[in-house]
This record gives sequence, structure tokens and C-alpha cells, in this order.
Amino acid sequence: MTVAIRPYEPADRMAVVRLVHQLNLFEDGISADRARDVKAAEACLDADLRRVGRDGGALMVALDGDEPVGMLCFVLEPPQPYLRADLAQIGWVTELVVDERYRGQGIGTALLEEAERIARGHGVSRLMIGAIVGNTIARKAYERFGFRPAVMELVKDLE
Repeated sequence: MTVAIRPYEPADRMAVVRLVHQLNLFEDGISADRARDVKAAEACLDADLRRVGRDGGALMVALDGDEPVGMLCFVLEPPQPYLRADLAQIGWVTELVVDERYRGQGIGTALLEEAERIARGHGVSRLMIGAIVGNTIARKAYERFGFRPAVMELVKDLE
């Protein structure tokens, strides 16, 4: 299968919302803390688009023909003063999802390659991505791509 990757267009909205919703449902099966309604997926996409517009980056879609089957949100993190100057500007992959019908076909890797290309184009030398604890499939895929653990976040729910 040949997959094309291009920037998000407003006409992609419904398909990308379906992808984000699919991701939320998948992750909720692991973490039990994700919103499961479509409105939450719409809000997530809107937040991604605002962040790309504010901080820089790109929202990209992977296409099988005309159908979006994957999406990636890449944002530029403001320079971090605690990092060495050559690493202070960070590129973040904030969302990455491939339609469950298309997983295992290299689309996620192609989207990560696109994120790397975009990051290099912005002069970024560090790319980061997160995976929820328990999503070993994503973590292993990211490690195969060359990511390594860097930060552990801990959570405590307050009653």
C-alpha cells in the first residue's frame, strides 16, 4: 500500500475526529481515564489546531487514496531554559493515531518520519513523544523508531 502524507485540511475534520475518538477509546481501555464521547475528540482536535497555530508545528494526515487513515500532531515547545542551548527547542508529537484497520502497515512509521522531517526543518534537534503506561505496543514501536525513555510522569488522583 502506498500512503500519502499531507497537511490537514478542514475537509478532513470528520475523519480526523473519528481517528482521535478511536484513539481515546483505545487508550481508555488501558487507562480508564479517557473521555469516550465524540465531542471530546472534537475538542482535542480543536486544541491541537490552536496549539499548532500558537506555537508552530503541523497537523498531518496519512491517506489511503482520499481517506485519512492516520494523523499526527507536531508542535514546537518553547525553548526550555534548563536544557543545553542546542537542545532547548523541542519538537513534540502530541498525537499519533493510525486507524485500527491499517495498523502494522508502516503508516505510523511514515508519520514519525514526517515529524522528524518537520522538526529538522525547524532546526529542532530533539523530538519527543509520549505513551500512556500500559500501551506497550506504542512504546515498542517508538523505541524501534529510535525514541528512548526520558521522563517519567507520576499521577495522583485527588478525591
